[in-house]
Amino acid sequence: MRFLILTIIVLLSYTNVVLAQGGVQFRTDLNYEQALALAKKEKKKVFIDFYTTWCVPCKTMDKEVFTDAAVAKYMNATFVNLKVDAEKGDGIALARKFKVSAYPTFVVSNDKDEEVIKFAGAMKAPLFIEKIEKGIDPQYRAEALAERYANGDRTPKFIHDYAFSVLTSGDEDKGMKIINDYFNSLSAEQKSAAENLFLFERYATNFRDLKTQYLLNNRNSFLKTMGADKYNTITRRFLRLELLTYANGFHFKKGTYVAEDYQNLLKVIQKINLPDSLSLNHLINIAEVQATRDLKNILDVIELEFPKLAKNDRFLLIMMFTDFKENRELANRALALIEKSIHEVSPNLHAAVGRVQNELTPKGEIINFLSVSYQEAIDLAAKQNKLVFLDCYTVWCGPCKWLDENTFTDPTLKAYFDKHFVNIKIDMEKGEGIELAKKLQVRAYPSMFFIDGKGNIIHKLTGALDATKMMQEVASFTKK
Repeated sequence: MRFLILTIIVLLSYTNVVLAQGGVQFRTDLNYEQALALAKKEKKKVFIDFYTTWCVPCKTMDKEVFTDAAVAKYMNATFVNLKVDAEKGDGIALARKFKVSAYPTFVVSNDKDEEVIKFAGAMKAPLFIEKIEKGIDPQYRAEALAERYANGDRTPKFIHDYAFSVLTSGDEDKGMKIINDYFNSLSAEQKSAAENLFLFERYATNFRDLKTQYLLNNRNSFLKTMGADKYNTITRRFLRLELLTYANGFHFKKGTYVAEDYQNLLKVIQKINLPDSLSLNHLINIAEVQATRDLKNILDVIELEFPKLAKNDRFLLIMMFTDFKENRELANRALALIEKSIHEVSPNLHAAVGRVQNELTPKGEIINFLSVSYQEAIDLAAKQNKLVFLDCYTVWCGPCKWLDENTFTDPTLKAYFDKHFVNIKIDMEKGEGIELAKKLQVRAYPSMFFIDGKGNIIHKLTGALDATKMMQEVASFTKK
């Protein structure tokens, strides 16, 4: 997402603001201590968005949430907003102070430098606002909610709020126990009552969930309280997700396929009798052929049904196309299907699709990684006026192996890296890698660094990037 950097002259100060195209105003001129002082003066709290340059969900929040009008209005009125790179400058210490271990992580602190709420992960705008609002409201603080629960409060709204708070804190087992205990305490009439529909809309997790099964088995009762359209939409979501585990071949590949379970699923789908507009027949046809494990027949049916599927379902099927990589003819057909639908894939998912494309593409030789030490590579880079490309890996790292087999064998990327970089791979759990991991603050694998001949880090990448994405990253810091 593009950010407009505006300089706004105000009566009392000169303030630099990163304005996400009319969205949340992130103060770039303030450090954390200055933000606390301003928050105290303006009777606000401080909101911190901890991000990294390689974090895809962080970019999702920038593009889809922080530009949302409702989010911007609320955040700008309530907080002094900071955006902090957790891997650069003062951000490293600040991230350590708030024990940030995932990205994006959002922290709200009061003007006394006390953490009020912390949560992580990308989400839609309404849920983001709900988490913030409830997180800073004293009546929704964990201690207050726990006390009300212990005193016997079992009103629907309170159960929803309390379970939401517990789940947000990361205690999934406790949060779901609150929900399920409440559900089990209700009478049949209460379970289908309008005030308890939140149990099925938000807290029924999958097809096998007890609440989902109750919803499916008591259609007539729920039709009275939510109507046919809403009932069909909710039930289809659970049926579709369960059916997709068969249509994408998961159960057949993992050896967890049970014919009786699959037939019971089909019976439920037939019983619910969804309208044609919500039909699951195309997924059923693919699931049926998946059982044969005949890859040619599977791809034949997928090609036939692919245009008729919803976009999200097409994407989920693309994720299993790696099954065809050992057969060149099937791999090429799968690549052709991806090319036809890549334009409708969300930009946030391009990297995932790119990894599948890489696995389906014929492989060449891997990048020429030199068998030299880190310092020898630095010296060589200085002598040749190049940068060092350092791949930090571990032997147990799956994404590291994926890079070796896919990205590092891409002919275009290999040619560029061999020409412009001194390439080395170092195991971060052996030899000099142990100390190097500490020096470079490597916290995730794979981590990749571009380093100049003086030992300065020019750019850092994390994660299994496909060749296209990695070349884009290289282009962002070099004109070679």
